Amino acid sequence: MRYVSRVARKGRQVARRRPPPRLWVIRLKRVSVLAFGLLVAGGSAYLFATSSLAAAWADAMRERVTATTAQAGFVVKRVYSEGRVLADDAALAKALEPYYGRPILMVELDQLKARVEQIPWIRTASVGRRLPDTLWIRIDEHRPVARWLDGTRQVLVSDAQEVFLVNNAARYKELPLLFGKGAPDRARELLQLVAAEPDLAPHVTGARLVGGRRWDVYLDGRIEVRLPAKHPEAAWRRLAAEQRATAVVTRAVTAIDLRNPDWVTLELPEGSLDQGKEPRA
Repeated sequence: MRYVSRVARKGRQVARRRPPPRLWVIRLKRVSVLAFGLLVAGGSAYLFATSSLAAAWADAMRERVTATTAQAGFVVKRVYSEGRVLADDAALAKALEPYYGRPILMVELDQLKARVEQIPWIRTASVGRRLPDTLWIRIDEHRPVARWLDGTRQVLVSDAQEVFLVNNAARYKELPLLFGKGAPDRARELLQLVAAEPDLAPHVTGARLVGGRRWDVYLDGRIEVRLPAKHPEAAWRRLAAEQRATAVVTRAVTAIDLRNPDWVTLELPEGSLDQGKEPRA
């Protein structure tokens, strides 16, 4: 019975022992000790860093640390990314290619982040290391809500009202095209106004910010709706009511002026007999 008891106690002691560390953790500890020593020595050199000899010595120390960590297996073998949907996969691979095989502790993460954020569609990126041999990248892409004619070229406007460049923005014809200086900065305001009236929203193809004060909204690419600078939402509601009552958007109309709160002014194609104003419904 006593023997069994001793064996049981010994078994419990063994069970309480910590599991052995992973091989890469052991390597990291060894490399860290050496690297720390080298960096301390490098810190001493900083005190006389004004001399060319000191600069050369510091470069030699950095190369020594780099070589030591590489020999221990701390080099980039894998790069994982997540969040990419619209950004070009080939462009991302090209941006990451130079990092394969580099000592992972020597990778400058700020430079990697800036390199990734230069790719079209990528708004921001987060980067980090997973030792011993992996870099990871988390991507936050722009979410386009409109196009904007910037001079002679089209660019995209995000839901954060940020302008960004992509190849051939004109092909995103499902997005409304904005005109006018400052239009991207007020894109959210316009889109909220448009979305408030489902009877009109599907017909909106673009809008122009006039003088930084008010909007002209284009329906089906042929009707110009002139909204007032004050209370444009009320005017938009009036037009939606008119659309439900008379289907005005489907008529031969070139412009609808809603700037006067007492009138809905219709402009018809040249030569029509019934041009004029209609009283407010």
